[in-house]
Order: sequence, then C-alpha cells, then structure tokens
Amino acid sequence: MKNRLLGIHMIVQNEEHHLPRCLDSLKHHGMECFITDTGSTDRTPEIAKTYGATVLHADWQDDFGHARNISLPLASTEWVLCLDADEYVAHGLDELLNYLPKVHKSISRLRITIENRYGEGVEERVISQPVRLFRAHQGYRYAGRIHEQLVRLGPCRLAQDEVADMNKSESSTDEERVVIEAEPLAPLCLIHDGYLASTIAKEHKPRRNLRLIERELADEPAQPFHLYNLGVTYCQLGQIEQAIEAFRESVHRTELPAPYRPTLVRDYAKTLAGSERYDEAHAILAVERQRYPSYADLHLLYGETLEQQGLEERAYQSYARATDCRKGTDRVEQIVGGSTVDVSYVMEAGSDSYRAYTAMARLAQKRGFLHESAHLYGLALDSMFTYIPAWAGLADVLQQSGETDENIAETLLARCRRNEKSGHGDSIRGEMPHSYAVKNEDHLVQVIYVLAGCGAYEQALKMLDTDACTARIHVADQIHWMMCANKASEALQLAEEHWNVDDVHEVNLPVEHRMDWALACWANGLRLSKAFLATALPQEKNVWKVMDRLLDQLTKEPRSMESASPEQKLMQWGPQAEMVAEKVVEQAVKTGQLTLAEQLHELRALMMRDHWGTAVTLRREFAGLLYRQGYTMVAANILIQCMTESELDAEGLFWLGETLYAKGHNDQALSLFEQALEREPDMRQARAGAAVCYMRMALEAIRQEGGRFPSSESLLAQHTALEQRLRTTESIPWRTLFQAKERRNQLASGTNFPMHDREG
Repeated sequence: MKNRLLGIHMIVQNEEHHLPRCLDSLKHHGMECFITDTGSTDRTPEIAKTYGATVLHADWQDDFGHARNISLPLASTEWVLCLDADEYVAHGLDELLNYLPKVHKSISRLRITIENRYGEGVEERVISQPVRLFRAHQGYRYAGRIHEQLVRLGPCRLAQDEVADMNKSESSTDEERVVIEAEPLAPLCLIHDGYLASTIAKEHKPRRNLRLIERELADEPAQPFHLYNLGVTYCQLGQIEQAIEAFRESVHRTELPAPYRPTLVRDYAKTLAGSERYDEAHAILAVERQRYPSYADLHLLYGETLEQQGLEERAYQSYARATDCRKGTDRVEQIVGGSTVDVSYVMEAGSDSYRAYTAMARLAQKRGFLHESAHLYGLALDSMFTYIPAWAGLADVLQQSGETDENIAETLLARCRRNEKSGHGDSIRGEMPHSYAVKNEDHLVQVIYVLAGCGAYEQALKMLDTDACTARIHVADQIHWMMCANKASEALQLAEEHWNVDDVHEVNLPVEHRMDWALACWANGLRLSKAFLATALPQEKNVWKVMDRLLDQLTKEPRSMESASPEQKLMQWGPQAEMVAEKVVEQAVKTGQLTLAEQLHELRALMMRDHWGTAVTLRREFAGLLYRQGYTMVAANILIQCMTESELDAEGLFWLGETLYAKGHNDQALSLFEQALEREPDMRQARAGAAVCYMRMALEAIRQEGGRFPSSESLLAQHTALEQRLRTTESIPWRTLFQAKERRNQLASGTNFPMHDREG
C-alpha cells in the first residue's frame, strides 16, 4: 500500500550515474515517486522504473520551473518533497516521517537542510536550508526558467475552508502579494554534490545556466535575483570581473527584505576578497555585518579583509565575533526596513567554529602568542576533529615553541585519545606513556601524516616502525619521507621491493614517485636500475637513460662535460627532457638532497647552455626553489652571484631584500626593495617592505633625536604614532610565509648541512 504522507518529485535528464544513489537513500519503498524525464538518452528512465517510480516524459523547454510543475497535480500524498538526482538523503528520513503528521495545519511548507559539497574534504561544504517540502494541492508551483522559486497562486477550496475554520490570520493571495507564514525546519538532511569542480567540468552546467539566466534577463532586464545568479554562474566559469559587476548591480537593486540578500552580500564580498580587492570588500562588509550581526560568514570574511590590510587586532576581534554567532543553520529574526524578517543564512561549514578558531590561532601565532595559538587550534579541533588546517597549525606552533618532535607527536596523540574518550578541555598537553597506541587506527595514521607535514620525518618513520599501520601509509609517502630524512639507502631498498615490473598495477608511477626513486638511486651513487627504467613512461625512457649517463659522467669527470656531446644536443632541444630535468631538480630540493640538486641543476644548465642568458636565468630559478623551501642563506648566496653577473629580476631582488631585512640591515634592504619596484611597480610585497624599512629608519632617527632632547613631547608623540603605523604595515602579509618544514631548513648554511629532523 502506498504511503499517502510523503511523495518524491524529481526532474531528470541523463542521470544514470547519480539517480541510483539518490533513490537508494529513500529507503521507504512505499513512498510515491514521480520522475519527470526531459529527454534522457541514457538508461535514466529504466533505472527510475526499477525503483517503482512513475516516469513522466516531457520535452525540455529550457525551463526548470515548467518541468517541476508537470508532476505536482498528480500527487496523491499530503506532502511533496522535491529532489534533484545529484542529491541524496544523509539522515533524518525516518524522523521526517514521524514529524510530518505532527505539523500544525496552519503550516504548509517546511525547510530542510542541504549540505552543498564543493570539495572532497568533509569540511568543504556550504549549509543551506531551502523550502523543499510543501503540502500538495495548496496552490504551490514553481516559477523561473532556472533557480526556480516556489510560489503560491492561492489555496484550493478545501484549504480555504480549513483556514476559515482555524480563524487563521495568514492571508494567502496571488503571486504579486507576499505570503507570510512560518517555515519550520524539518529533520531531514540532504547532501548535494552536483557542483563539485570535477562534476562541473564534465557536465557543462554553468554554460547551460548562463544561457537560461540570459533569457530571464532578456524578459526582465536588471532583475536583481537573476543578476545575482548571473554572478554565481560567472564565478563557476572563472569570469571573475563579470561576476563582480553582476554582484555589484544586484546588491544595488536588491531590496533589504529579500531573503537571498545576505547570501548575495557574502558571495560578493568573497569574490572581491578572492580578487585581492580588499578595500572594496572591507567597505561592503563594514556596513553589511552590522545589518546581519548573526551571520558568521560575514564576520569571518571581514576578518580576512582586515588581516590583509594589516589590521590584525581588529581582524582577531572579527574572527572572535564569528564564533559568538549562533550556527548559520539557525533562524534569526532581523529588523530590516522597520519589519521583522526571519532569516536562514547560507553558511560555509565551520564559519562560526573551527574556521574562525583556526584564523584566530594563526594570528596569535604570527604575533608570538604561541600558547594562546595552540589553545585556539585545540578549540578548532574540538569543533571538527578532522580539520586538517587545525592539525597542521597545532603541529606548526608546537615546533615553533621549541618542542621536540617526540613531544609534538605525544601532544597530537594525546588529543586523539581525548577525542576518543569524548572529553573536551582546555589543556593541549598531557602526561602519557611512551606508546603510540590509540584505539582508532585512522587517528594514528592522521598524526603520522601531520608530523611529516611539519617536517618531522624521522619521528613519522619511527611511528611506522612501532605499529602495524605501516600498510595503511602509501609506500610512495614512506619513500619520500625516507629521502627527506636522509635515509636514501632505505628509500632505495623499499622502492626496489615495491616498484618493479612484476607489480603490473604499479608500472605507470606518478611522476613524483618516479623522481623519488631516481633520486634514491643517485643519492646512493648508483645508476638507474632496470626496474626503474621498466616503469618509466615510453616518451620519457630515453630522457632518463641519457640524464642518468650524463649525471654519472658529470660526477666522475666534470671536465669531460665542457664540450657538447650528441646526447647533450638531443637533450637540449627536447621539451620532454627539459620538463623532466626541471621537475627532478625541484624534487631534489624538496627532499633536502641539495648536493644532488646542485649536480642536477648544473646538468640542466649544460643541456641548455646554447640559449642566450639561460645560465643566469636557471640559477635564479634554482635560487627561487631553494628560497621557497626555506634555504634562505643558500639561496641568497646564489642570488648575490647572479647579481654580480647580470641584473636580477624583481622577485630575486625582493628575496635578497627580505633576507637583509630579517638581519636588521634596513638601509640595504630598502635599496633592494626599491630596485624591485623599478622593475615591477605593482609588486605589493616590495612596496610594503620598502615602507617598513622607511619607518624603521625614521624611528631610529627619532630615537637619536630623543636622546638629545629627552623631554620633547613632540618627538615622543611622533615616535608613538610611527610605531603604530609600523605595526600595521608590518602586519600586512608581505613577507614570505615559512612553516615548520621551511623553518627547519633555514638553519642550513651550506649544501652538505644535515637538513632535517632537528629538534627545537
């Protein structure tokens, strides 16, 4: 017997991949289901019928609202739930079926929760609560070619009688009048992943959406809701300037009570911030966050714009304000235009919790409040235990605090144990035995990856040695960590054991894995093995053979490389060879094999030496690789050498200036920043660096004058004002950001220095 309480209504076209998942999630087979197919050329209709759905066939008329309305008159249930094929029930269906009979007759529509996934991570989702449930035969229908909206023409006669019997104060009129009624949140949660980047790329949805929105705008020029959706579609297509213009026009035309307006403001500000137009984003959010004081996303975005402008204290306060907001899934009453409006915000998951706490922790760490930073990272993990940025931040701040790698591991494992016991406290450290055992093996694996991420490779490998979870760590990661920990012989042994021609499924290794294997061979003073060459891609095999032979020749007889050989000429003109040579040098630097990296760089330079200016250009590139990985002094020596032979580019000058600034040589750093600006006037980092140097030099001059005139109130006031400006300017994100892994490398003064696993 059919369930007469709830019916499912869908429109589909070529959804054979998504539809089974959606229908499988609707476990109650007695549920009425209408599926309107608008011209599928795959097995979608047949799949729908196997689930007992009634399939209606209709021509696609470029109108989602029209297609949705086809099945509504056929409903024989009390309630209608509208779904899309790329949605599925996460939880709450049983609760919903128990909830619906208890809904008061005065309520005719309900909201549900939808988690809109935009990435593969658990936290990469936006939470919305649209109206998807409504009573059948109460005058509801959909309007709009795209992003269709539920509207009400007017209740049927039965509904009118019921309204009269209940003396209901609500007035239901035609579409031109606003129907004000409660829309409670039903206990149903869906997951929607149809707009993942991978899905968008395959299905061309944004192009289709753009066509339909443009038709809507042709019928209703400058209609603000269509302009808003036009901006969203432009963002999906990567046309950011057009998106900003559409958002700006929509905000200008949208009335304050419009239910979509808070989300419009959020998306507009986020797009501006993503385009580094922080002043514009700041101007909008400074006003709008006051209008929507409980919207955590706006406070989070406002904090980001303030941080980019160097206003760190205010940014911290804005992040803290986000954590004070009720969750974005709550209904919030706002006074807008003199009227009370019920708002349900569209919110990025964690805006009022783990994202905001992590942002606060990052600022505290930057300003040197390391204990507070660790505490805040802990609060973020209390909110979302699997939030990787918080795990990475906690390990990073512990390393910066001088903790040994063993203590960092113990602290991370203690947090895992605390989570397993469901205990939440303020402490981030705990006494624990020298054992790595935790109940959940996933937690141990996560800790191992976090340790490797902060450069504690030796500690990560130790934990592998003492636990059976080794099999759960990809062998490629183990080999990479061994190379980074200067365990090249162990890395080579593991590679030869696991990557050989007998393991057919491993023949086509990703390029990074293949390079680690090659580096392991060369670091051990060996030539590339037959097993390695057997796994190389056909178009790269000769490249690897020649590079292997030339590197061996270079290390044994450097002088023999002075004249170009036929092999060199072959390598010189092959783009495949140049790409492999460039990538393998980069991988050698990443693994800390600097002596080998220098040899490979020299080999690459020899292969390309007939190109005018190539030698200096390649040295600058090599210095850039070193600098970004934290080998700042090694890179600076190379940059100085390049400077004596030729002009440095703006980036190289900035790196040298930054190195000198870190050592307190403000006048020399200033000269380099100004030279960088001569070559690249819009270089924001160099401009900020120059400003900071000027201020520091001015402060020193004021101090000297203050020594001569210690009672001068004018000098004291100038000194105080300038210090404040200096703090703001220094807070602008202009310096190269080094994390724990790079901080370890900054201790290296030469290529033979042991790079990794220094404690403290």
